[in-house]
Amino acid sequence: MFTDVEHLRTLPPADVLVVGSGPAGLSCALELRRLGATVVLLESGGRRAARSPLNEVVATGLPFLGAMTGRARGFGGTGERWSGQCLPLEDADVTGRSWVPDGDWPLELADLRTWQARAADVLGVADATFGLADLDRAAGHDAVTVGEALGRGDLDVRVLHHSPHPRLGHVARKDVAADPGLHVVVGATAVEVLVRAGRAAGVRARDGAGAEWSVPAGATVLAGGTLENARLLLASGSGPDGPAGLGGGSGHLGAGLQDHPVWELGEVTGPDPRLTSFFQASTHGDHLVRPKLTLSADAQQRGGLLDAVADLQVVHGPRSPVGAAKRIAEALRQGRVPESFGPELLRLATGAGAIVREAQHRRRGLAAPPDADSRLVLRVQTEQPPTGPSRLRLSGRRDALGLPMLEVDWQVGAEEHRAAVTAAHALTGALTGAGLAQVRLVPWLDDRRAFAGAAADYYHHAGTTRMSRRPEDGVVDPDLAVHGVAGLHVVGGSVFPSSGYANPTLTVVALALRLATHLAGADAARSSATDPAATP
Repeated sequence: MFTDVEHLRTLPPADVLVVGSGPAGLSCALELRRLGATVVLLESGGRRAARSPLNEVVATGLPFLGAMTGRARGFGGTGERWSGQCLPLEDADVTGRSWVPDGDWPLELADLRTWQARAADVLGVADATFGLADLDRAAGHDAVTVGEALGRGDLDVRVLHHSPHPRLGHVARKDVAADPGLHVVVGATAVEVLVRAGRAAGVRARDGAGAEWSVPAGATVLAGGTLENARLLLASGSGPDGPAGLGGGSGHLGAGLQDHPVWELGEVTGPDPRLTSFFQASTHGDHLVRPKLTLSADAQQRGGLLDAVADLQVVHGPRSPVGAAKRIAEALRQGRVPESFGPELLRLATGAGAIVREAQHRRRGLAAPPDADSRLVLRVQTEQPPTGPSRLRLSGRRDALGLPMLEVDWQVGAEEHRAAVTAAHALTGALTGAGLAQVRLVPWLDDRRAFAGAAADYYHHAGTTRMSRRPEDGVVDPDLAVHGVAGLHVVGGSVFPSSGYANPTLTVVALALRLATHLAGADAARSSATDPAATP
């Protein structure tokens, strides 16, 4: 049931309080309900997800645009903006790579794979193998031929699947509204985790007018996204770890911020039509698939490299009606009249078809096919070192609720540069060697300073509350419980020890389902232990 924040005091204590209704929080809450637990789901935004000024951060490193444009608050969270891209982590990302320190996961690979399969089922991509065989079924022989030509040597082909129903909040809205055991409280922002005698007792929440409530629960799950999970723990400094924040005694809280930085590293000319067709999405049953080229495991090990992905992307030019539509929209968002307003409107009027095609593709997270005023670029994205220099801190500035804003120090270094350059050369060599296209790489490819300045974050936030077996190595244990604080769990990309190249949402949902099953089992065990009528 949906409940406004003013009715918060009338709610009975829940078995589990979940903070955040994005893919992690909603998946966890729905699975808990399926297993019989009562749940309060606390959502900072309203009943519809939207951008929020509460997402503003203080960037002290490179620009980190995803903090604002890559996040939403409201029922369904950022998942309401997600295009549904699903990929699993590679085996070596989980079991560890000797050349990537601190990157192994404290989970058995088979355990994670079991839950990723469950997540794939929830997201509607249960039949995915994520390999070239999926492309064969979807795009046909020509695509496979191109894939085989490119996926040699230092490159592998992986096939990304788009969930046919990525907006989990939209899908679940009707069932949630009718469920008396699940209360979704909108307009309530968690501002502090409450701890009594070393155990989480719920959270303190604040509404937009500044009124506050204590929200009790048997167990508390933070599922607000990588940045918000860390901020809430950092702001909850009254626990056993003092000013370092809850779970911060090891120094890992807020540290190891990761994204998938992305660059345009070359322009592709004279593409064979089969090539542009290969990189476009194709239909696989009831959903779309799209190939990605990744650095092979052998290339990574040989060069001591991070994971990287290389592909081709359509960029629309200044005379394109699609570009005109984007410029007008951006100007209006900033409250100004766009320059060359008349010519821009004329481009819109004469290019309605192109704009409609682009809108249709963008809703699926894709770029439209090239037109007469577009160019094809070679794009590369990499993972980041699991315990690299990037991190989050609380700043001295306050947001509209009076809460400390996050200071985001996002950095891109030599390791990302080496991986990206290797991937760019590998794809360039594969394209020219197969006679599929020519590539002109950017002149600043070997200039690390220019390279860092050209980096853009890809909204795949990870790290900052890393998972570890030992308290001194992270923030949460393999069951996602905060080290040293009973009854407090964290789920989402923030717990990833490493992020590989894969889009994170499939794994986020997998971890949420796993956590819900763990919590439901623990609650059942406690009930049996305290019920005199329970049989052994």
